[in-house]
Amino acid sequence: MKPKKILVPVDFSSFSEATTRYALDWAKKYQAEVTLFHVIVMYEADVNEEVHLHQLELLIKSREDEAIAKMERHNSRTNNKDIPLKSVFRRNVSAANAILEYIEEEPHDLIIMNTHGKSGLKNLIYGSVTEKVVRLSPIPVVTFHTPPESLNIRRILSPVDFSDNSKKGVEMAQVLAREHGAKIDYLHTIEQQLHPSFQVIGIESIFILNPELKQISKDKLKEFCHSPDIESEYHIIEGPSAPTIADFAGEHDTDLIVMATHGYTGLDHLLIGSTTERVVRMAGCPVLTVGREDKK
Repeated sequence: MKPKKILVPVDFSSFSEATTRYALDWAKKYQAEVTLFHVIVMYEADVNEEVHLHQLELLIKSREDEAIAKMERHNSRTNNKDIPLKSVFRRNVSAANAILEYIEEEPHDLIIMNTHGKSGLKNLIYGSVTEKVVRLSPIPVVTFHTPPESLNIRRILSPVDFSDNSKKGVEMAQVLAREHGAKIDYLHTIEQQLHPSFQVIGIESIFILNPELKQISKDKLKEFCHSPDIESEYHIIEGPSAPTIADFAGEHDTDLIVMATHGYTGLDHLLIGSTTERVVRMAGCPVLTVGREDKK
């Protein structure tokens, strides 16, 4: 993997300092430089009110001055003097758009960010900054609810659905396993639901109807993820993908989940959603997502 430029969005919340410290651990491991990125979010109504442009400019300048002061305090509490660190500010009506636009302007190798924001119905309608970045970023993104105290990756979970995108996630997991000396758990979930009539007669698992399915799936998983130089285990579990992945990670002391996102947008995203985004929302450990390839 070997990232040399790491982008860390910060909002000066209680999570930001811990997130920055965790990002500095990644930077120390890979001798990378870190960019702390803060978005001054404007409202579209304000931007469109030309009559108030002067007052708006004064207000935004005041916000920027306050943000600069906060960033200086933030850096003084978290910076390791051995790691190159710079601060960048941007104005935008969308924090997620600002992040995505910036990595197009200034290429980076990795984004590290905290997941907090909207939930419930608001999340369904608007999504969150983190989930939009995860979905659309062309570079890997590490997300978490609470950052680990240090970078110590000994066990990696690599969910597999046998798609081309899934292969990218497997390859990234293998790269990280070699760099960190970690073990990989490869996991394939089978979501097929049985007709209620089977449950009436006491058949509650697809594996009972097809006893060979589990072994066939495990053989296919071993072939798909072939990595003889890495300590590995292969798991086939019946159940809904996202909660099964999150539960497995919690039960097996997983340090990092590595998986790809399909990058759905528009109607596809509204109707289909993304298992990866749900895992990001549910997992108790950090999740590294491999973004869709840049189409340029």
